[in-house]
Amino acid sequence: MKLNLGCGDRYVDGWVNVDNETPHRIDQRRDLREAVPEEWAGQVTHIYAGHLLEHLSPYACKLLASGLVACAHPDGCVFVAVGPDIAVAEQMVKDGTFDFTYHSLDTLRHGAGRWSGDEHMWETTGPAVAKIIRDAGWPVVHAMTINQLEGGWPVADPTQLWQYAVRAWIGPLK
Repeated sequence: MKLNLGCGDRYVDGWVNVDNETPHRIDQRRDLREAVPEEWAGQVTHIYAGHLLEHLSPYACKLLASGLVACAHPDGCVFVAVGPDIAVAEQMVKDGTFDFTYHSLDTLRHGAGRWSGDEHMWETTGPAVAKIIRDAGWPVVHAMTINQLEGGWPVADPTQLWQYAVRAWIGPLK
């Protein structure tokens, strides 16, 4: 099973698209602040959390990441989190390299408010998210820039260099 958690308006064929508040197409409506479903246990090979964790409190992020460890397929599971790295975005604004076409520092900090629940709870960074995932029990965790994330993941726009990527895995890296 491949999970696209907090999919919002990014439905991906071949993945189980999960969200709670989006008005867009999804496969499962779930509040990801609650326990992960028992039917996922041992079934999950890929988890994508694209621009999800900033919508949860750091505590809820750790609970979700802990629950996902228990869902990992016995032969391995890869978890990728992507979100706005506020420190990188601030530096890009100072350097004059930030693209204001679709985003602002304010929307990265607080969310775009496109629908109910499209608000950010905290200012994420790659290292902070990597620590949360590591503390949740994922044995191998790497923080990286978005352009270091290889293909196959449903990243909406990998050109936005203010995004971080955190990859964690159990078992063989797929």
